[in-house]
Amino acid sequence: MKHLKSIFKLQLLIIAALCFTQLTVSCSSSNDNEPEQTPEETIDDPEVPVEEENTDEDPEVGEETGDEIFGLSANLEPWENFDLSDWAIDTPAVDEEDGFSERYGELSWDELATSDSRPFFFTHSDGGMRFVSTVGGARTSQNTSYPRSELREMLRRGNTSISTQGANANNWALGYQPEGTDHGGRNGTLAATLMVNKVTTTGSNSHQGRTIVGQIHADNDEPARLYYKKLPNAEYGCIYLKHEIRDSDDVTFELIGDEDCSGNGPEDGIKLDELFSYEIINDNEDIIVRIYRGDVDGPMIAETTVDMNDLSSGYDLADEWMYFKAGAYTQNNTGDEDDSDIITFYRLNNTHDAN
Repeated sequence: MKHLKSIFKLQLLIIAALCFTQLTVSCSSSNDNEPEQTPEETIDDPEVPVEEENTDEDPEVGEETGDEIFGLSANLEPWENFDLSDWAIDTPAVDEEDGFSERYGELSWDELATSDSRPFFFTHSDGGMRFVSTVGGARTSQNTSYPRSELREMLRRGNTSISTQGANANNWALGYQPEGTDHGGRNGTLAATLMVNKVTTTGSNSHQGRTIVGQIHADNDEPARLYYKKLPNAEYGCIYLKHEIRDSDDVTFELIGDEDCSGNGPEDGIKLDELFSYEIINDNEDIIVRIYRGDVDGPMIAETTVDMNDLSSGYDLADEWMYFKAGAYTQNNTGDEDDSDIITFYRLNNTHDAN
């Protein structure tokens, strides 16, 4: 009897073992169509590129641009990163006292930080000095057709006893003007390194994408206006210079592409968010403009010379006076009011000979 019970227990154990084995096999086979991945199988899987969001409002140029290359800090104001003691700025913000654009600078830079001009002039996240100019912004006077966020050279450096206008110590003379005047300097070089981050895309075909990034301004005319232009669907932008004959017409000098900048733009053109540099130089009767790809120690890709004697430009007068300008001077007054130009400067230097 004991022997039969032992046999019966052994049979029960065998049956239980068989059932457990069958159950395990059944569970394993349920995932045959989704095999478990091993580390070896995932290492060589190609990475899927992630598109970065590109917004016209605030195009990024890389945090290393201003910090590592130019030694700029995103935590400082533009007038702390750059020596702006001999500059003032006109912005698209409306000055309630006269209805024209707000102006700050020289000794009043800190006031800009809490003014309506703040959105149009500030330090970008990479440390660059950012200018924003909107089509619907305020103008500097009744005689101005276009808005700007643009620096105006002030050689008086805050000495308000010297007028901003006139042949005086606040302004300088072209090198071929008569000597013995009271100007604050003679000849001059404006050197800048910058990126055009955005240009206008609305308005008439002749106005779209057109902005001025540097100038020599006289009393009523402009001996040098340096333009950047890129059409909405183009990949490349053009750069050209206009020299205004005193009290007369403009003469255009092509640098990269031409004034129309049609199609996709020139293959050697400057894209948005591409670093480039310019020099605007007055040397006696000549105005020389040079364009460099990248920083000023990069390759020079364009150059032109304006001979003011040859053109009979008419600026060789004792009472004419000059000043540099730099920033974003929007050349579009037909587009949407909130359309804008955005330009970021990483280097800006202005020098003159003694008068």
